[in-house]
Amino acid sequence: MNIMERHASMMTRIFTISLMIAAVLTTIIIIGIETFNVGHAQLLTPQEKAQFCNPNNPKLKFVNSTESKICGIPTTSTNATNATTTPSSILAPSIIKATP
Repeated sequence: MNIMERHASMMTRIFTISLMIAAVLTTIIIIGIETFNVGHAQLLTPQEKAQFCNPNNPKLKFVNSTESKICGIPTTSTNATNATTTPSSILAPSIIKATP
């Protein structure tokens, strides 16, 4: 085996080992991310949860999905429309033209 063949063989081994290390590290990172996905509700003490979920808490005027899960209340709709708004009050009178 000449020097070039040994060098190529060693480079192939180094490349293979590098790929194996990258695959193992990727697997560890993916597993770590999935196991780290712990809900915030599990980190609250019962006293903190009671204070946070109190209906008089001003922070609960808008309820997102996390707060909904923690407190067991429905989320606040972000696209709620105002019931008093009518199409004629949205458009300026100069835009609305009568057809001749």
